[in-house]
Amino acid sequence: MPKTKTSAQAPSAEKEEPRRDELQVGARLRHARLLEGIRIRELAERVGCAESMISKIENGKVAPSLTMLQRLVEALNRDLSSFFGTDINSPGLVQKQGERPITQTDAIRGGINVSYERLVPFAAGNLLEANIHRIGPGGEKVDQITHQGETLGYVIEGELELSIENATYNLNTGDSFFFKNHLTNRYRNPGTSETRVVWVNTPQIH
Repeated sequence: MPKTKTSAQAPSAEKEEPRRDELQVGARLRHARLLEGIRIRELAERVGCAESMISKIENGKVAPSLTMLQRLVEALNRDLSSFFGTDINSPGLVQKQGERPITQTDAIRGGINVSYERLVPFAAGNLLEANIHRIGPGGEKVDQITHQGETLGYVIEGELELSIENATYNLNTGDSFFFKNHLTNRYRNPGTSETRVVWVNTPQIH
């Protein structure tokens, strides 16, 4: 009888199995891409792969090789340490002053002279998002993308002009606000110094 030949499979850079689910690579990649303010097509062009590959990685259908992962992280102007951040299974987290990551507003929601100081590090599955919004003089952010959830804010420094739907409010240090996230909102800093706002919302959107 003829022997059945077993063909050896050539090694592949990406496997059709999410081998690194515990690290949540796909969710972290999508988050980093949105923070960078680029679309899948641009990221694919930066690393020299197909758009479909990026989509599969973000959706957890493909686990990137270490080489591809390094290229993706560098294309997003990050390093592996900041990309993976803290242990997502840790029971608690303390971040000392000056240690919290600071990111710019993402291009999808828009913003001028605004940055986020993260109080809750990104991890897929977290229900709560909390940042210190740092808004320079004349800085503003417009968010026309609505979704389900709630937002709570507290002005810790400076002035804030906040618009929720068609209503506008002038807030100062010590003032707070709350609104449902199905409402459009925007804000700006009308003052001459930086405004800082503790901004808490659920679910994660940035």
